[in-house]
Amino acid sequence: MTLNTEFLEDVEGTSTKVEPHLVVDDVDSFHWDEQCDVLVVGAGLAGAATTLRVAEEARYKVIAIDRGMGGGASKMSGGVIYMGGGTPAQQECGIEDSPENMANYLQFEVGDIVRPETLQRFAYASKQFQPWLETHGARFGGPVTDAKTSYPNDACLYFSGNEVTPAGVSRANPVPRGHRAKPAAGGEPAKLSGAYLLPPLLDAMDRQANIHFYRQTRAKRMILNADGDIVGVEVLRVPGGFSARWHAWCYALGANMIMAMLKLTDAFQRAVLRMESKAELVRIRVHKGVVLSAGGFTYNRKMMAKTAPQYLSSAPLGTIADDGSGIKLGMTVGAGVDKLDRISAWKFLYPPAAWTRSCSIGPSGERLVSEEFYGARTGEAVFKTGGGKGWLILDAPLQAMAEEEIQKMKKMLFQKVQFKAILNDYTVSADTLPELAAKLGVPAQALMATIETYNRHVDEGRPDPFGKTEKLRQTLKTGPFYATDIGAAPKLAPIPALTMGGLVCDEISGQVLDGDGEPIKGLFAAGRTAVGICSNYYVSGLSLADCVWSGWRAAETLKGNEGAKTLAPHI
Repeated sequence: MTLNTEFLEDVEGTSTKVEPHLVVDDVDSFHWDEQCDVLVVGAGLAGAATTLRVAEEARYKVIAIDRGMGGGASKMSGGVIYMGGGTPAQQECGIEDSPENMANYLQFEVGDIVRPETLQRFAYASKQFQPWLETHGARFGGPVTDAKTSYPNDACLYFSGNEVTPAGVSRANPVPRGHRAKPAAGGEPAKLSGAYLLPPLLDAMDRQANIHFYRQTRAKRMILNADGDIVGVEVLRVPGGFSARWHAWCYALGANMIMAMLKLTDAFQRAVLRMESKAELVRIRVHKGVVLSAGGFTYNRKMMAKTAPQYLSSAPLGTIADDGSGIKLGMTVGAGVDKLDRISAWKFLYPPAAWTRSCSIGPSGERLVSEEFYGARTGEAVFKTGGGKGWLILDAPLQAMAEEEIQKMKKMLFQKVQFKAILNDYTVSADTLPELAAKLGVPAQALMATIETYNRHVDEGRPDPFGKTEKLRQTLKTGPFYATDIGAAPKLAPIPALTMGGLVCDEISGQVLDGDGEPIKGLFAAGRTAVGICSNYYVSGLSLADCVWSGWRAAETLKGNEGAKTLAPHI
């Protein structure tokens, strides 16, 4: 079997070494340390969903492993799941939705990344996400908000994508589908809700008798039989005591965005790798299948340099286990990969909502994007069109509106730090547009022409050529003029990013396909280790929703059901 060495080569400090697979001629006589029906590699939301769904049938023994303490990037996220079609939370808030309505909108974001019937199945299944997650301790519900926000500090149901933009409204009745996980009863939603979503699920895994959950354990290589079927995995398990505590400390700091901005991540990655290289070798026999749900590769900058070099100045979001090792494990047995160049990099222009009324420009002085769009589309424009650079242009009245809105906002600590830096350090002003252009280093004539065109369309009542809602448009004519940096350079207002590509899976079974499109027996993938629903355009909650969906799909197949068809049998 020929391996793709471009991606499989090990890069010390930035990539976990994945070894070529081991072939065992006599599986029954081979020494196995443990046995299970299903082995789940990675215990973020995709891994947790897979594990708990399989274990609903007591006859299946499931082993789940996680390189850290469990939760992965999902635990560090905002804890928002995109679900609709009439969820209990939507019904509680008096919101009418249908799976068809949801699928019609999502077609705008998903495009042709999956087949139409797959998107419809996902929309129908999403109605069941909330009640299932709540059986394992997660909580969702109201209140709802229709405010233009990137993350609701007080509400738990909101418009988390482009539903209310002209492009969204033209396709479907706009309803909020961003479900933010809630704290335990009586608690205040005062932090990112991934910390409310994952711990209950991990606790449920610990409690269940037919689940064995091993933390601080990473997969080393796949084990195949003579026919090429997946029959096991070699893993490295960090021993307890001081080694485990030191590993957990370095692992946590390696995933800290502040450490990433200070360029200290590599040191912690190397420390983790050194400890893991001395860990206990354990061979696990797997009777039904292995599910790779080990995240993406945003912490493997070498791999990103080969697949998506435009995004190297983004800030990695996740843990140091998001190094592509799950993807590379699949590749060692011939798995196909796709969309490795797809990155979701978020640059939100709201709140304050006043910023959506501005005009965005790139280094050429030309307009970048509809300022109303979800932050992933803005981030894409900044990196792909602007080369990592971009600004919002405001006039004096609009700047005053934005400052007033920021002053009145209820903000988390990190938001307070960011907004202070944005206003004080990342915004410049000048009396005229040519003077502002000189400060930014952009062509003055191009900037003036862009603002003139922008104003003329507003004055003449003509539709915005970039598709912005009419109510968010106003002219920019009164000096002084302001430019707020929305590029990758501001250290206190970074652009975080996740990778969206990965292993190619069958859309019905979740089984990993080889380079020729044939299923690899015994191998499945879920979450950001695989190409999924969110691998075209991301909106808040769509990745976590895809984690549940793809985890369920693999679980149903492994239990002998029809995978995705089981989740929406009428489609």
